Amino acid sequence: MSFDIGFWRYHEGAEEDHVAVYAALLDGEDVAAVQQIDTAAMVATLGTVLKGWTREGEIYWTSPQHRMSAQTGDKLLALSMNFGAARSVLLKVSTPMRRYGCGLWNPQMNAWLPGYDIADN
Repeated sequence: MSFDIGFWRYHEGAEEDHVAVYAALLDGEDVAAVQQIDTAAMVATLGTVLKGWTREGEIYWTSPQHRMSAQTGDKLLALSMNFGAARSVLLKVSTPMRRYGCGLWNPQMNAWLPGYDIADN
């Protein structure tokens, strides 16, 4: 069983059906209400906050007990991990990713947490 989360940033004043936006972004579709984000910097931040995890290739991270993959696009950073990793990963990545101005989408709970104002990272 996996646990998935997604990060993206709406244009100011725009907010859409998060379920539809997430599905479209995962499929690589362009969603006009969503801004481009710096996924390369966000992935680099993952490497910093996931201490004890090893990056394997472009999209995989492992720890002794867990595995996570990342899917990136111009407007999305999506993370998929084994369910046991969810709590520890969420605690480590949610705040740093939201500092990029991205909201956090939790499709398991249909919950959207807006991003913070964009800060220097």
